[in-house]
Amino acid sequence: MVMAEGRFHESMDQKPSVMAEFMRFLGYLMLPTVLLVAAAVAGFLDRSTPVSLFGSLSFTGLRFDPGSWFSIGHVWVFALFMVVNLTGRRHGASVAFAAVAAAGALLALVWAYAAYGDAHIIMPADMIAALGNQTMVLAVALSVMVGLLVNIVVFDLVRGRPWWKAPLLAPLFGGAAMVALFHGLAGDALAGTYADKVVSHFVIVVLATLLMLVVYHALRSIIQPRSGYGGA
Repeated sequence: MVMAEGRFHESMDQKPSVMAEFMRFLGYLMLPTVLLVAAAVAGFLDRSTPVSLFGSLSFTGLRFDPGSWFSIGHVWVFALFMVVNLTGRRHGASVAFAAVAAAGALLALVWAYAAYGDAHIIMPADMIAALGNQTMVLAVALSVMVGLLVNIVVFDLVRGRPWWKAPLLAPLFGGAAMVALFHGLAGDALAGTYADKVVSHFVIVVLATLLMLVVYHALRSIIQPRSGYGGA
C-alpha cells in the first residue's frame, strides 16, 4: 500500500502542471506569431510596388501576366505560408492555428486603431487611407486567413513520407482557396476579368510553392519536428 502511494505521488510529481503546459505553449507560439506579423506588415508596406513576371504571355485568351494589381505585397503573403508550414512541422497544427489567430488578432487591433483611433499621430496619411479601404482590407484579410487555415489542415492531414507531400500540397490547396476568395471579394477593385486574375495568380502560387519547397527542404535539418510530429 505504501509502495503504491509512493508510485502515485511520484507520477503526480512528474506530470507537468496545466500552467507549465500553457506557458510552454505560449513559448512555442511567440516566434511564429512575430514572424507572421512581420511578414504581414512588410507586405502592407510593399503593397504599391508592382511585379510583372510574364510580360504579356497569354493562352487561349487568358492572360498569365498578373498586371498592375500584383505587387511585392502579394509576394510577402507566401512568406506567411512558409512560416505556418515550418511551424506545423515543428509544433503541429495546434500551434500553427494559434499563431495565425494571434497574428490576426494583433493585426486587427492595428486596423481598428487606424480606422477608428488617432492613427494620424503615428501613421502617414497614405497608410491610413489604405487601411480605410474596407473592400481591399476585407478581401486580403479573409482570403489570406482562409488560405492559411486550409494550408494548415492539409499539411497536418498529409504530413509524413515522402517528406515533400505536405509542403507541396498544403500551399497549393491553401493558395487556391486564397486566390479564389481574394479576387471574388475584391471584384472590380482590381483591373481585369475574374478568370484572368485567378489564373495568373494561381500560376504564381504554383511557382511560389515550388520555390518554397526548395527552401523548406533546406531548412528541414535545422527545424526538426518535436516528439510526436515526425514525417514532413
